[in-house]
Amino acid sequence: MLSSSGAGGTSDSTQRKGTTTILLLLIAFLIGISSIFNLIVGNQVAIKSVGTNVVTDNDPTTKQLPPNLNVYNGEEITKFLTGELQFPTGCTNHMNGRCRLKFKPGTLQLSSVQTLQQCYVDANKYKEHTLRSRNTVAASVSHKHKMIYRNIPKSASSTSRHAMMDFLEGQDLQLKHDELINLIHEDNYTMVSFIREPLTRFYSSYDEAYFRMGPWMGEGEIVWDKPKLREWFKNVKHKMDKYPYLYEGMKEINDFRKMYCPTEVLGTGRFLDCNEYDSIDDGRLLKRFEQFVHDYDGIEPFDVHLNMQTTNLIYETGKPLPMSALYNASDAEKEWQEVASQKGVTIPDGAMKHGRHQSRRFDVSKVSEVTQQKICQLLALDYCCLNFKLPEVCDDVGLYCALEQMEGQRMWKKDDSLNVVIRPWEQHP
Repeated sequence: MLSSSGAGGTSDSTQRKGTTTILLLLIAFLIGISSIFNLIVGNQVAIKSVGTNVVTDNDPTTKQLPPNLNVYNGEEITKFLTGELQFPTGCTNHMNGRCRLKFKPGTLQLSSVQTLQQCYVDANKYKEHTLRSRNTVAASVSHKHKMIYRNIPKSASSTSRHAMMDFLEGQDLQLKHDELINLIHEDNYTMVSFIREPLTRFYSSYDEAYFRMGPWMGEGEIVWDKPKLREWFKNVKHKMDKYPYLYEGMKEINDFRKMYCPTEVLGTGRFLDCNEYDSIDDGRLLKRFEQFVHDYDGIEPFDVHLNMQTTNLIYETGKPLPMSALYNASDAEKEWQEVASQKGVTIPDGAMKHGRHQSRRFDVSKVSEVTQQKICQLLALDYCCLNFKLPEVCDDVGLYCALEQMEGQRMWKKDDSLNVVIRPWEQHP
């Protein structure tokens, strides 16, 4: 009996242990499946159906999104600006909770003037660019047609000023800021300007600035009867101290002309004709230009022609001017014909002959890709704030724009909408 009872107890115990083992294995299996599922879900990558933007953790409006790591397409950024998409929240700690969304220049579904109105310009950083507009704005004004043209050098400015004077009864003025505001907001004037592809404009800007800041402006045939110009040069020539190589071996204007103007043209004495011929530069002027670009920081221009277009379209505070339209400088005559037509004025084809066309004094086609890419980076403010598409040579240099939240309110925002602005993308803003 004892033997029989002992055998039955052993069998029951073994059965219970087997059941327990199976239960433990089942629990472990379920825990493993759950962990694997969570791992997969937590690391999934979703590709948005709009454009080619790749974002992590599903929807870009969720708190899990690290906005600083992704490149958004322009359609999405436009929707964030218009409120069609909710702006992301819960950004990474190193951004102090502020969100920045990265996107390519020239991809917004906005006009240049709309983009400018959303742009933030660091007024302190670019203060050397806004010196001339501290108290006044250079403009051509037509009171008859209630129209203001804002002058931006090397962006069809000569053509535009003459269009205003010759066809729209305008006059060149230095408008005080309060006068400008009153004309626009009280008297319903419109203000327009022309803008130009930044890289192309930079070549023209440098060319003009180089001529204006040469040692021949201190003495010689150009300025012998212009004492005010000589005095001006005396006060600003220190700006060239950073770039002593630019005018090496030059003193008189003819020293410069010989480097780019054909000998047979110089022999005629008609020096303005030099601008109609391709440069004969043997590479020295080009080399000096490329060295300048290498050394230039984009913050302290040595001449007003190197000021960026965006900084010509803001007050010294960084607030955008109340522009009505920004037109394409590459098609200035056609654009002015359209503007004049809206005012009931006809500008005949070929009637605008005042634009300054001149050949570059070095061969732009030989500028290295590295130099072109550096120029694009120097002009990031124009590419981002005016919604210009990058030229192909600069497309892969890592130049991006940012849409980001600002700490505090911009003084020119008049509503309670989300305080977000456009600015160039910087690694450590």
